[in-house]
Amino acid sequence: MLWLLAILPMIVVLVGIIQFKKSGSTMAIVGWLITLVLAVLVFRTDLSIALGATVYGLLKSFGITVAVVGTMLMIFLMKEIGALDTISEAIKRVASTLEQQAIFIGIGFGSFVTSLGIVTPSLFPPLLMAMGFSPFAAVSVSVLGYNATTSFALLAIPITLPADIFGLDVNELTYKICLFLPVVSVLISFAMLWVLGGKESIKTGFMDALIAGLVIGSSCLAFVLIGVPVMIIGVLAGLLTMIVLYIYSRFTGKLPTFEDKLDRKKLITAMSPWIILIALALVVSIPALTGALKDVDGAALTIYGRDIDFDIMAQTYTLIFISFFASLYFLKPSKEQITTVFNVWIKRIWGPVIAYSLFFSIAYIMAWSAMVYVGGSLVEGAGYADYNMNNAIGSVLANTFGTNFAYVAACLGLFGAMVGGSETGSNVLFYKIQRQVADNIGATDNQFMTMYGAHANAGGVASAITPSKINNAVATIKGNSRLESAVMQKHLGVVILITIVISFMTAAFVAWNL
Repeated sequence: MLWLLAILPMIVVLVGIIQFKKSGSTMAIVGWLITLVLAVLVFRTDLSIALGATVYGLLKSFGITVAVVGTMLMIFLMKEIGALDTISEAIKRVASTLEQQAIFIGIGFGSFVTSLGIVTPSLFPPLLMAMGFSPFAAVSVSVLGYNATTSFALLAIPITLPADIFGLDVNELTYKICLFLPVVSVLISFAMLWVLGGKESIKTGFMDALIAGLVIGSSCLAFVLIGVPVMIIGVLAGLLTMIVLYIYSRFTGKLPTFEDKLDRKKLITAMSPWIILIALALVVSIPALTGALKDVDGAALTIYGRDIDFDIMAQTYTLIFISFFASLYFLKPSKEQITTVFNVWIKRIWGPVIAYSLFFSIAYIMAWSAMVYVGGSLVEGAGYADYNMNNAIGSVLANTFGTNFAYVAACLGLFGAMVGGSETGSNVLFYKIQRQVADNIGATDNQFMTMYGAHANAGGVASAITPSKINNAVATIKGNSRLESAVMQKHLGVVILITIVISFMTAAFVAWNL
């Protein structure tokens, strides 16, 4: 029953949010405490190592956590001075219905900015609220829309990081992930319409969803096949999707008409924080410059032999804060507005900070369970094979499904993203489980890579039910735990259904040796 105890913390978290309507930050604390106790009392982990894993997780979450709070600061400023209203009116000129707007922003623009490293759960909810979306719809679109291309977030970190750590062919891994995207992206597009307004929204936005899903999924696959650098595939796919949606609306007469002309100067000023950020992100994405910036600070800390390099100069959060301060010159907020923004910001950031940080800690406690500190580094303890929490889960899956493991490989990606808070965490922390199971069932390297690609896809889809992301989105619009519960409950069925589809696709791809 060790596997059941290993997944118990996440079961408690889900039940707490959905059934008891507790916030993601509250359940992050509860989940962390349960994981810590189980690791020490059941999974043969020294308390010092479990606490060390907690600190390591907190520090590893630093990049995403600071990016989140930085984005919140930026979006609160844009809301306070009326910039979001200006942007909202401009978007309504290229997408008239809520369905069109949701697809354009969630799928197209969401994929574009997420690939550049901008945190959409922090960015979009206030904008969507300004456009007339309900709080539920604003949060839902923000955490669901970009999920098909989550693998390309932060300039493809969920792909490049595990490829670098485990010595994988980055282009092969990208190809395996993109094999699923033409189907997955279409499903996500329709799922977003479903949670937005059920059958009526699907009927209204059917063609927009179909076009967006096909364009973004197929373009990712096409780009990797023709050798486009992995780091910019998501950026180009999101941009192409927005262009195609605009062309479709224009030639089908769906573009709304306005008597007044768009004040482009006012719009550019309103969008100045985003324009500066996007420009900086594109410049920093140049490989030679990225490498040079990462070498500036060197390894910052070492915990149990594991280095933590903050790479401050190359991080998205640095660019976000630079963009924020640079945009003050163009936005020209008053002292009163700046004071209001900072007061709101200080009050709302703590929930997302706690949620993101502690879910990272949970993931590392699980990964370090049953390990011991010997000779200046962490090594597998005597009972590691049976008592490591991740191994306990993987062993049961391997023994239960055997050669049919391809049908459930994606489920590990789903679970890993929920535990780790992101696809990146899932891809790194659960790689060894996937590799071990693949070896145990005699899968070829090609078949393993297909299953690992499915793992990554399910981890991306899981962003829609990641407590930290939902809590983050809700915090930006001053929502409550009941809103978090409603979003989680609505998204859970959608995510499970898409994961099942990914699972059957995985089994087919493995059988066909694609």
